[in-house]
Amino acid sequence: MLVALFTFFTFAGELSKTGRGTYDSIQAMQFALATAPGMLYQLFPASALIGTMMGLGILANSSELVAMRAAGYSLVSLLRSVMYFGLFLMLCVFMIGEYLAPISQEYAETKRTIAMSGKNALQTDSGLWIRDGLKFVRIDNIDKSGKWSNVRVFELNNNQKIETIITADRASHVTGDKWILDNFEQRRLDDEGVHFEDKDRSVWATALSPEILDVVSIKPEMMSAADALDYVSYLNDNGIDARKYSQAFWSKVVTPIATAVMVLLAIPFIFGPMRTQSAGHRILVGTLTGIGFYLFAQVFSYVGLVFELNPFLAATFPTFIFLAIALLLMRRVQ
Repeated sequence: MLVALFTFFTFAGELSKTGRGTYDSIQAMQFALATAPGMLYQLFPASALIGTMMGLGILANSSELVAMRAAGYSLVSLLRSVMYFGLFLMLCVFMIGEYLAPISQEYAETKRTIAMSGKNALQTDSGLWIRDGLKFVRIDNIDKSGKWSNVRVFELNNNQKIETIITADRASHVTGDKWILDNFEQRRLDDEGVHFEDKDRSVWATALSPEILDVVSIKPEMMSAADALDYVSYLNDNGIDARKYSQAFWSKVVTPIATAVMVLLAIPFIFGPMRTQSAGHRILVGTLTGIGFYLFAQVFSYVGLVFELNPFLAATFPTFIFLAIALLLMRRVQ
C-alpha cells in the first residue's frame, strides 16, 4: 500500500516533465512503475514496522501472547523468534537494494533520459554519451556544481568520419553556449595527417546546457552498495568530491539494519501500552512512526550534504536514534 501511494506521487510529479522531447504521460507512468522496486527498498523499514505490529497485534488481541508467557516463554524468547523474521527481512531488503532496485532504476532513468533528450543521450558503463549534431560528447562525471570532468568530444564530418577529437580534464559553463575547457587538447584529422593543439584553457561552443544534463547525471540511488563504493574510490582517486556517493553507500548498508530495528521497535509497542488497542489504532501508530522514520532519514541526508557532515554519520544517525528508542522502550517493558 505504501509503495502504491508513493508510486502515484512519483507519477504525479513526472507529469510536470511531460512534453520535453517525446516524453508523455504513458512514459511517465512507465517511469513511476519502474521506480517502484527502489521505492519498496526505501519503504521496507516502515513496512516491516507496520507488518510486525499487525502480526503481533493479532496474537495480542486473541490473548495468545499472554498464553505463551504463561506457558513459560520469556520476553527474550519471543524477541528471538521475532528477530529471526527480522533477519529474513534484512536479507530480502539487501537483495532488493543490491540487484532489483538498481537495475529497474537505471532502466527508468535511461528510458526517460532518451525520451526527454530526443534519443540524443545515453548512460553507459564507460560514461555519459550525448549527441550534439555531429558532435558526440563523453563525460565521466558531473559534480554538484554542474562541472564536467574527463570530457572527450568526437566531431564528425558530413561523411560520418571523425574529423576532430577534443579532450579536457574539466568543463565549466560560462554563459549561453560557451564552455571553458581546462587542460584542452585537440587532434584534428585530415588527409595530411594529425594536427595537434594544446592549451591550458580554451573556449568551446556547444548547444548543450547544464539544465539538459540534469536528467542524465549519475544518481547515487541508482547504484548498488558495491557500485557506489567503487565509484567513491574512482572519485577520490581523481580528486573529485565524493561525499554524496559515500553517503549513498552507507545508506545502502544501513537500510537492511534499519529494517531489523523497525521490527525490534514493534515489540515494545505491542507488549506495552498498545497491547489492548484495536488493529486500526496500531496501523495508524505504525504508519506514522514508519513514515516519520523515512522522512527523518531523507531530511537528515540532505542536511548532511548541505552542512558537509561525515557521510557515515549522515546516513546512519536516524537508524541509531530509533535503535536507542527501541532499546529504551524494551527496558521499560521488561
